[in-house]
Amino acid sequence: MQLSDFNKSRVRYHLGYYVVSVPAGDYARLEESLNSVPDAVFHDKIILQIGRCEAAEKKTQLASFEDKFQVPSTRVEGIIGDVDRTIRSSSIKEALKLWDEVYMYETNRLAQILYVPNYKDPMQARYRYERSGAEFIQALPGPADTAIGANLYLHTTTR
Repeated sequence: MQLSDFNKSRVRYHLGYYVVSVPAGDYARLEESLNSVPDAVFHDKIILQIGRCEAAEKKTQLASFEDKFQVPSTRVEGIIGDVDRTIRSSSIKEALKLWDEVYMYETNRLAQILYVPNYKDPMQARYRYERSGAEFIQALPGPADTAIGANLYLHTTTR
């Protein structure tokens, strides 16, 4: 079972997998994970987690052109008495810090479900520019490596 192309794109976005800046081995591991979802339960959990990532990301947008946009409240105070009322106050810096942490938490959960690194997380993004000399890439679509036959020929003839 595999995810649709639209959902694959959403996962790549939320985990920071932009083709040019991710090591080929990690990108291949993500593609393999997206193309080999074990069953419907995992599929549903992945879709649910993508929705949670998108909901948390909307809260990090503290400036919007939507008519009904409200800055997320960082402090809610309820006063109960003759007249019940609620006072909401928000500090944009506190709200941004809080919802960035929530968004990182949700993207880390998505990465854990797929068993891949989360390149939006600053602690894991430092590996983005690491290039190891040889990475085994198994999940890329297309024919198998054709250089294997040449390697066998050279091995048998040069000994």
